This record gives sequence, structure tokens and C-alpha cells, in this order.
Amino acid sequence: MSESGTTQDNARSLHDPEQRYVRPHNVIKNFALEICQLLFYEGNPLRYCWLPDQEKTEITIVDKYAFNLDQVGVRPAIVANRGPIGWANSSGFRQMQSMNMRTDERTYTDLAVGGVVLSCFSQQGLEAEDIAGYIWESFKALRDVLRKLGKQGSIAPHHLGYFRIDATNMGEEALIKSDSRPDISVVPVQISAQVQRRWSVKPTNTRKLQQLIIRTGTSGT
Repeated sequence: MSESGTTQDNARSLHDPEQRYVRPHNVIKNFALEICQLLFYEGNPLRYCWLPDQEKTEITIVDKYAFNLDQVGVRPAIVANRGPIGWANSSGFRQMQSMNMRTDERTYTDLAVGGVVLSCFSQQGLEAEDIAGYIWESFKALRDVLRKLGKQGSIAPHHLGYFRIDATNMGEEALIKSDSRPDISVVPVQISAQVQRRWSVKPTNTRKLQQLIIRTGTSGT
């Protein structure tokens, strides 16, 4: 028996105070989903309202593994699919930012580079184009704000967003044909972004330098 009142992923899931660390691959995809949910959460030019309740929402915004094409027959959808992610290796020699000479604790920093494709589905091609165009323009217009987006769309000091948005590309409309359902149009929007990460490595023996023997003076004859 299926359960009623199924909910979608929370629009502000990255800001869960119980989640102590948000991994780079989560930021690349989940943050893009979060932005789309916020864009459609209240008034927007397309008049679609996203709600966490799957039964009440006017547009579906989910990860690709929580989506099937049958849902497009009820409402349009935005589906996220993350691409490959890697390290930029662009933060200097071995990416080391600082070192504590007393404890030998070392702090490193680097940029994780990746992308996500937001596929906009609809039974109407123009509607899919409008949804994709709205997302494409919004990521460009808000690229500086998205670096520091916090709860309720406010500026926050914890930089859970992107370090930089490198590119936003909108693809052409494609038609998904099927014998069992009406034809469905899809328009992809690709976001390429960077996420900054900083980590520390601390030796177990924190008294390393205290074991050194230091001699001073001139050489003897």
C-alpha cells in the first residue's frame, strides 16, 4: 500500500544544522536543486509554485533517481544530473595554505570543479523552453549571490554555495517519443561551477618540535 503525502527533497537541505560537513559533490548538484526550488518557491514569471508536498506542487524539482517520465503527464519537471567532478590543483605548491611550526598541523585548500545538467521536461515545447530559459538567466544574474546564499535566500557567512560559476549553457529542445504516453519535450541547462574546500592534517604526536635538540655557538678548534 502506497503512502500518502509524499514529499520532495527539502529546498534548504544543505543548511541542515545537524549536517556538520557538506561534501563537494553534494554542493555541485544539491545546491543547484536548492536554487531551482527557491526560484519556484514563491512568485516567479512562469507562475509555477514549487512545494515540498509532491501532491500539491505545480512543478517537480528532483534528482534524476527520484524521477520518472510519467510525472510529466501531471506537471512539468526539472531534473538534476551531476557530471564528473575533480580537483583543480590550482592553490599553489601541494595546495598547502599554512603550517603550524609547533604542532606540524598543516592546512590545505583547493577547488573542486564539476557541473550539473538541469533537464527541463514538459509536454509542451514552449513551456520547457520557458522553464529552461528562466533557470539559465537566473544562474547568470545571481552568480555572485549564489556564492553566499543562506537560509531564505539571505547572505550568510558560511559559503555553502559555489566558489565560482564558470558557465551556464542552455541546450536546444529535444523530443522524447513514446508509444505509451504523449510526446515530451526536454531542454537542458548545464551549470559549470567550482566549490572551495579547506582541510587540515594534524600529526598524532603534537610535541614533535619539543624533541629537537638545539645547539648554538661557534665551531670549536
